[in-house]
Amino acid sequence: MFQPSRFAAILLAGAALVAGAPLSAQRHDAHTAASDFSPQAVGAQFMVMEVEATDEAKAHFLRGLALLHNFEYAFAAKEFRLAQAADPDFAMAYWGEAMTHNHPLWAQQDRDAALAILARLGADPAARAAKARSEKEGLWLGAVETLFGTSGEPASKVERDLAYLGALEAMLAAYPDDIDMRAFTGLAILGSSHGGRQIPIYMEAAGVLEPGFMTHEFHPGILHYLIHSYDDPVHAPLGERMAERYAVIAPDAGHAQHMVSHIYLALADWPATELANVNAANVVDRQRAAQGRGPTSCGHYNEWLAYALLQQGKDARDLVSQCAAQVSEAASRASAQIAGDGGDMSNAGNSDDAGRVANAWSAARMAMFLGVETGEWLDPVGLPPVAANRSARFVEAHAAFMQAIAADPDAARRALARMEEIQGEMAAADRTGRDAAYAAWLQRAIERGHAMIEIATGDSAAGIAALEQAAAAELALPVVFGPPAIYKPSYEILGELYLAQGQKAQAKAAFEKALELAPGRRLSLEGLARAGSS
Repeated sequence: MFQPSRFAAILLAGAALVAGAPLSAQRHDAHTAASDFSPQAVGAQFMVMEVEATDEAKAHFLRGLALLHNFEYAFAAKEFRLAQAADPDFAMAYWGEAMTHNHPLWAQQDRDAALAILARLGADPAARAAKARSEKEGLWLGAVETLFGTSGEPASKVERDLAYLGALEAMLAAYPDDIDMRAFTGLAILGSSHGGRQIPIYMEAAGVLEPGFMTHEFHPGILHYLIHSYDDPVHAPLGERMAERYAVIAPDAGHAQHMVSHIYLALADWPATELANVNAANVVDRQRAAQGRGPTSCGHYNEWLAYALLQQGKDARDLVSQCAAQVSEAASRASAQIAGDGGDMSNAGNSDDAGRVANAWSAARMAMFLGVETGEWLDPVGLPPVAANRSARFVEAHAAFMQAIAADPDAARRALARMEEIQGEMAAADRTGRDAAYAAWLQRAIERGHAMIEIATGDSAAGIAALEQAAAAELALPVVFGPPAIYKPSYEILGELYLAQGQKAQAKAAFEKALELAPGRRLSLEGLARAGSS
């Protein structure tokens, strides 16, 4: 297993290797608002896309391209706009900025924003195509027109995703040595797995990307997308090669620092997962400081950090509590705004505090991790009931259920009713792609909730049978990268129930299945050890 001491050594040795690599060897979230700050060491030295532009525009474009491959979308958009300012007719700079509004692995796309960017280049596809300065640039522009459906009636996002993939595959067939065509084709294949991970599709992406790794082993896109291809427990050992490199080529890209933990978490290497997300969170805090903003204990990287700490039996309470306090303060401002609007929540959905209540999802998830792992439950933040907070409110209701189920079945029923109410609100919206996959886990949480209430109220045999059925359905869902989507696997709950009844054989089998869903979980491993004892 990849040990943290080795990870640290690779970070140091790899940084020296990348800094000193000759050009011949280099053929190879956004989570923070861009402002006037731009990260520097993001792997731009490995960008080799052939474009025709002024030197200043090309430099900004290649930095933007590296940031785009790193999913640092806001920073990438800024660099592409600087390239446009330096060379206003540089078509690929508009292509790049439009591409920052397509997030294939998150099933997100802001089509209107992308079309507005392309309209600045030219009034229609023909006018834009006329500004291509080479055959390849014309192909890239044609592909982005397909992606956003700019000609004729727009197809659905799924149809456009598949048409875009077809365009990229044709481009790659014509230019098999073009590393960015290969990288973006691999990413488009991953993005075609609508509704959750489909292993054959992910392996198809890996098959396209692996030849690129052989020739451009430090290319951020190749490394990033291969990590996504392999970030499940079965294939994660194949991704260690990419994780070793990706951590060192983009030290100023928080998402790159975090991404390596997709491999280490799947391998249940908790020290390496912790270190990667400490590094990622530190990058974000440095970026926030450069923009005059304070540090944050919330966000995707801190969520994974909290989970990794808890799996090692470490104290994560301060981190989780600090995130909750930050969100609680924002929620108070949001509630005040709603009250000032006479209860009208329409404006609340348009502000950072009142709409999403910045990082509400993180606070809810982290509090759930803490409660499930330690039995210590934080008070709910108190989120305004706006649409953007539905997912976080569902998690808070789920946490209330898990806290109450053992001692207060009536309170658990009320929490389960809230879960069902919020699920109904979410189902009424148009949910596709990743949201559809998430919806399946909401249903699993609700079905197993009903089974747990049966057990808690005395119908143990029927409840356990229903819980077994819910757990099997849970295990059959597509693999989700990262911490368990259901927070505490149902097979882990079953294992604990069987242990309490003295049925060690059944408990052992349940814990083993729990570990299939969530490898290396501390509570499942401890339960398995107890089940195997005499």
